[in-house]
Amino acid sequence: MSQLINALLKENLITAEQLEDAKDKQMGEKKPIHEVLCEMGFVKEEDVLNILSKVFGFQLLDIKKEKIDPSVVKMIPYDKAKKWGVFPLRKENEKIVVAMSDPLDVITIDEIRIMVNAEVKPILATKKDIANLCETHYQMDEAIYDIIKNIVEDTTIKIVEEKKVSEEFFDVSQIKGDASPIIRLVRLIIGDAIKGNASDIHIEPYQNFFGVRYRIDGYLKKVMKVPSKLFPQVVASIKVLARLDIAEHQKAQDGRAQAVVKDHSIDLRISIVPVIHGEKVVIRLLDKATAQVELSKLGMDQKDLKDFKETIALPQGMILVTGPTGSGKTTTLYAALNTIKNEKVNIITIEDPIEYLMDGITQIQLNPAKNVTFVTALRNVLRQDPNIILIGEIRDNETADIAFRASMTRHLVFSAIHTNNSIASISRLRNIGLEPYIISSSLSMIVAQRLVRVNCPHCKESYQPEDNLVGKFHSLIEAFKITDFFRGKGCQMCGYSGYSGRIAIYEVLKIDEEIKELINSNASEGEILVQAKKNGFKTLAENGMLKISQGITTLEEVNNVLEAAEERTPHEIKKGNLVEIEEIFEENKKNDDKKTKILTVDDEPDILKILNKRLTNAGYEVIQAKNGKQAIESAFKERPDLIIMDIMMPEMDGIEATKRIRAQLQTAAIPIIMLTAKKDKQSELKGIDVGADDYITKPFDNEKLIARIEMLLRRSR
Repeated sequence: MSQLINALLKENLITAEQLEDAKDKQMGEKKPIHEVLCEMGFVKEEDVLNILSKVFGFQLLDIKKEKIDPSVVKMIPYDKAKKWGVFPLRKENEKIVVAMSDPLDVITIDEIRIMVNAEVKPILATKKDIANLCETHYQMDEAIYDIIKNIVEDTTIKIVEEKKVSEEFFDVSQIKGDASPIIRLVRLIIGDAIKGNASDIHIEPYQNFFGVRYRIDGYLKKVMKVPSKLFPQVVASIKVLARLDIAEHQKAQDGRAQAVVKDHSIDLRISIVPVIHGEKVVIRLLDKATAQVELSKLGMDQKDLKDFKETIALPQGMILVTGPTGSGKTTTLYAALNTIKNEKVNIITIEDPIEYLMDGITQIQLNPAKNVTFVTALRNVLRQDPNIILIGEIRDNETADIAFRASMTRHLVFSAIHTNNSIASISRLRNIGLEPYIISSSLSMIVAQRLVRVNCPHCKESYQPEDNLVGKFHSLIEAFKITDFFRGKGCQMCGYSGYSGRIAIYEVLKIDEEIKELINSNASEGEILVQAKKNGFKTLAENGMLKISQGITTLEEVNNVLEAAEERTPHEIKKGNLVEIEEIFEENKKNDDKKTKILTVDDEPDILKILNKRLTNAGYEVIQAKNGKQAIESAFKERPDLIIMDIMMPEMDGIEATKRIRAQLQTAAIPIIMLTAKKDKQSELKGIDVGADDYITKPFDNEKLIARIEMLLRRSR
């Protein structure tokens, strides 16, 4: 390096005083002295490269004549090229030719040599030329890198691919290399969903972008929008992970993978269907720990729990669990089986699909293509000397008849059925053709359930529900003596939803002798309800009120669950692909009509007022925040399409707020424009370093601001 400096002095390209100034600035910075000289404007980068070429004999890059080998470009991932300030060009006599602005950086050269497993020949290039080459040849990776570069990946979550030939798993990074931004983006999405306790991930293409949504506590939540050009590679990566056909785009495909989180694994059920604008991916996250839930933690009150435990301990009888899709029926059934399983009993399940693999239990997956249906499987299971049978669902007369007759012959049978409440299940059984005497002789218990969201413990506060809602439930509120209502205000811990997790509300109908007689005599649902109430039976609404009185959930949540429309019929479920296509079509229509939303952040009311007026006149919807803390909260709550962020603000400045917004997957892709003072060059550099996409100085020109906004919005699409 001294040779280079001496040559610069000798050629009068720098002075001794400039060199001393550069050395003073270099103190504490991990930069070569010649880079500092260039940054301070004492010498041009081109002059430094010419001296390096003369003194050390390095070749200079002629970017117009250079031929780029795409296979060599792939040898160094984009994030490494960006970090090292290099660009791989081609092979020459078994060496990899790499463009570098600092060919004397032997540490970087050594790291490249190890990565590509070949000797490295550096040639001189300006930083601008290297940046242009990277932008041209790493376009796809750069778009992803800009989204994920500030996100710290959770190393405790490992996404692995399931092998067909064994139960072993290997790290998916082995497929395309650990540094692939596409692989990292997929890992981040899955890992973020697991940390957020999501049950499903929806990755869906729209006209100008693809969206990611998580289903959390039963509700779909928008997470991020990503440029549509990245979508094919993301889907291909997921297909590789699930061992699906990456060349097939016209047919539905299903596969599996696994995520390992610390010491336990989470199954990933992957479904891909063709839709408008591409393919939609849905990944169901199945945590095996869910199958181990204790009965006492499901949400039953003490009386119902006691009755349920006594009933599942009987040697025979039929126990039905009813409720719409996603109401937790499978969890209740698995919890029951886990409670009663032991080495003395033979438990066999017939499921479609098998949600969780359970030790000590024989599980059968339906396969209609091979004539493995509920009916055929049940007939064969009865020859396997079972004590306890679980039938995934009773859908027709034949299945119901065999199951109920089995429960009359020293078998304990569990199953699910689709009705709105427990008593309606009796009418449903009659409607599918079961004789009243078979129903009354076999039924031991019917459990109806729904899931309600639980108030976030970190932000729970008292509140007053709307008068019309209080009036609707007036008699129940009085009966349960509810004077105080609670809800979650919304905080970072609960993703600003106010809720954290779900709990079930139940109807537990024990079939005693009086109810058996009513069933035999074809009594109405009302007559059965009157008798059940005499025995302490509580309806779903009453159980919901009990949860409200305990501060567990809200009146609005119970109302929403009770008023929820009936679930899709089995026929509609089979048409799932069509339903998803319709959902995406409707979402596209909404997006076409929706105004672009911009978040403006500044502690000066006059600036906010000016921004609001100019952006509103330009046709944008405007949200405002007064400091960095409010900006972070608004970014998570409102999911704006773009943020305009001032730097100097109280409580939290724009630099720190931008850093935190960029560090979260859900907000990482939102474009950010920094507002800076006219001569505050240092803040501009800091802002861009933490993830700002652009900056504009105050006072700002209106036309320039709108042009910058449009440019960033186009790029993000």
